[in-house]
Amino acid sequence: MGIHSTLEKIAITILSLAIESAFRPKIEKIAPLERLRVDLGIIQNLIRTEAELKIIEEKIYIRLSSQLVQISKETNNWLNYLTKKEF
Repeated sequence: MGIHSTLEKIAITILSLAIESAFRPKIEKIAPLERLRVDLGIIQNLIRTEAELKIIEEKIYIRLSSQLVQISKETNNWLNYLTKKEF
């Protein structure tokens, strides 16, 4: 199995975790969001590796990285919202 097929599988997993989190009750959203955060870290590193190995062009790498950073921020904000303590 190549790096690109691994990326595709993780991308599908990320999409399914985000959808799963959206439809679960509030208390059940945290576990899939934490898995989502880990998978986002993995895919970011794999995409960087593809760029370093010149499998993808730098222009594509920059676009994908930018999108993944935004998705990571939104995931972290979602987790923070769910886990914040009321004072």
